[in-house]
Amino acid sequence: MSSNRNNKGKKVMSDDNTTNSNNSKPQKRLIIVTGDKGGVGKSTFARALFQLYINKNLPCVTYEADLRNPQLERYFKKDYRPIIRYIDIFHRGGADDLLINLDESDCPITLLDLPAQSGGFFESYVKELSFFEVLKTDINCQVTMVSVISRVLDSINVLEKLRELCKDQVDYIVVKNLFHGEEEKFERYNDASLRQNMLAEGLVELVMPDLFYKSYDFIDRHALTFNEGQTHKGTNIVIKSRIKSWLAEFEAQIKPAFNLFGFDIQPDDCYYPAVVEKSKELRENEEKEKVKNQDSNLKSENIAA
Repeated sequence: MSSNRNNKGKKVMSDDNTTNSNNSKPQKRLIIVTGDKGGVGKSTFARALFQLYINKNLPCVTYEADLRNPQLERYFKKDYRPIIRYIDIFHRGGADDLLINLDESDCPITLLDLPAQSGGFFESYVKELSFFEVLKTDINCQVTMVSVISRVLDSINVLEKLRELCKDQVDYIVVKNLFHGEEEKFERYNDASLRQNMLAEGLVELVMPDLFYKSYDFIDRHALTFNEGQTHKGTNIVIKSRIKSWLAEFEAQIKPAFNLFGFDIQPDDCYYPAVVEKSKELRENEEKEKVKNQDSNLKSENIAA
């Protein structure tokens, strides 16, 4: 890691533990995971990050913006439904609740997983609402922009457009997804002048380890969280070991940016148990309502007969 990146981390760590002098609200952190190209691994990164928040009792609210393929919902809805919310980034006004909730919520960490091909719509949203300025001055919320990349040139082009939009208003993290090859194989990105410029400005680079496809397919097939993948009745010792090791390696790899992800906040041991209990209550109420409707339909059929 370069000295610039180290200095950047130390500076932000200090800032994150204070309040903005122009705002009495405690500082919050919005993590936006993007890539703007399908298949780069951004949703996998978001899922693993959310899993670590849960494991470490760090309060987080997540926003699912990919309504066609809502992975956070698919894997976490059973136990964490109250903190999984939805925005429609593709229609004007569809993402307004994000800013409203950030203003009204006491939750210190918000995680947003942007869908592929949403860059233009997100840009319009940012410009229309002066998004980053409002976050800074009115909400006291710092943004971490996570760009997950593959080895193709498009990843650099997307990152360049992102920097043009966000300028110096966010903290930048680039994640090399090793599913696409060894770290040194990212030649297009490694050799780009954009990379050198952003490193000088404080960019933090991370890698996401590659999870062996059989283990990944197992949790995908059964719609399991990374924790559930280690305890599911169909899990064998190899799958369990690979998922456990992968999650540990994921955590180790993102440690250089722990403060940019909000890992320096105070844990709350009551937060997730309360969320799980609320989710259980919602499921039970839905089941009761389902039985009630079935009984009502059966009575109507008997009367008609």
